[in-house]
Amino acid sequence: MILTGQRRLASEILGVGENKVWMDKHKLEDIKKAITRYDIKELIKEGTIKARIKKKVEKKEEIKKKKRRGTGSWRKKVRLRKRKYIFKIRKLRKYIEEIYAQKVISQIERKKLRVMARVGRLKSLRHLKEYLTVTMNKKLPEQKKYEEKK
Repeated sequence: MILTGQRRLASEILGVGENKVWMDKHKLEDIKKAITRYDIKELIKEGTIKARIKKKVEKKEEIKKKKRRGTGSWRKKVRLRKRKYIFKIRKLRKYIEEIYAQKVISQIERKKLRVMARVGRLKSLRHLKEYLTVTMNKKLPEQKKYEEKK
């Protein structure tokens, strides 16, 4: 008996390939009479038509169903980290350019400081100033403070 149409419908309903559809050999006459989707669904409910799924596939499906909420599965937003990096790096680069313009540091030291800022060795502006004064023994110019006009 040729049951290609029924096999095709059953595979679409079950969500498996046509070769994975199992049909009961004792009820082939009932399967042959089933020509609509509704009829095929009824046979699936009865157990006349089944999907042959290997045990590995069943286990994978169970794992997919579980919600993975462990700490290793979290996806943090990149935007916030990137924004923080952008603000920090702009502030550091601006300060490095200021002290370079005032000839406190040389061009080679400027390049070195910019690389350090980019790779994250300089945590903040305060850390940069501390690095300049302690490690490089540079005397920093006085900060211009805001004075109220009278």
